[in-house]
Amino acid sequence: MSGVISSKKLLVFVLGIAALALLTSDLRQRDLVEAAPAFAIAVSLALANLAVSVAGLRTRQRWLWATYLAASIAAFLLSGFSTPIGAAIILAPVGIELAADFMREAWRPS
Repeated sequence: MSGVISSKKLLVFVLGIAALALLTSDLRQRDLVEAAPAFAIAVSLALANLAVSVAGLRTRQRWLWATYLAASIAAFLLSGFSTPIGAAIILAPVGIELAADFMREAWRPS
């Protein structure tokens, strides 16, 4: 398998893409980037993420990369996130708050 990029390097690329996607989102929320360029950047990062995922299909961990590829496509089509990592980071506070509310209600005396 010469010429194949290792999963470690691909993981670094994925984390870099996720960081750039979060940075773009943050800059857009602060009105430092217009909507059209931010959208173009987000789509470009999503395509780069898919390319890295497809490259991962040539490694020994191909089933993990196939799972990540499916999660990437689902995250983009269902919620518009460029990467599933970015979706998890942005949605984590919402999930934590919902879990805390659920626990408060579950422990409340009847």
